[in-house]
Amino acid sequence: MDELVILRGAATAMTILAAAMVAANWNARLTVAGFALFILGSIAWMLDGWFENKSSLVIQNAVLLLINILGVYRWLPRAEAEAQ
Repeated sequence: MDELVILRGAATAMTILAAAMVAANWNARLTVAGFALFILGSIAWMLDGWFENKSSLVIQNAVLLLINILGVYRWLPRAEAEAQ
């Protein structure tokens, strides 16, 4: 099987699952985990864009990566407070 097909499948699955986790907003820990999964998905999409020479995909997911890092930064204190 083509490695890019596997990469795209993993990126798609991570992005869909992350979106569901963040949208569910059940608790802060799940939301942080969703943002972390979004980060991995963004990296996977950036790799795909890099290998396929699709600069728009790389740029879009670089911006989303920064947004998701901000999400972890904002939600992590809430998750730590819930754990106590």
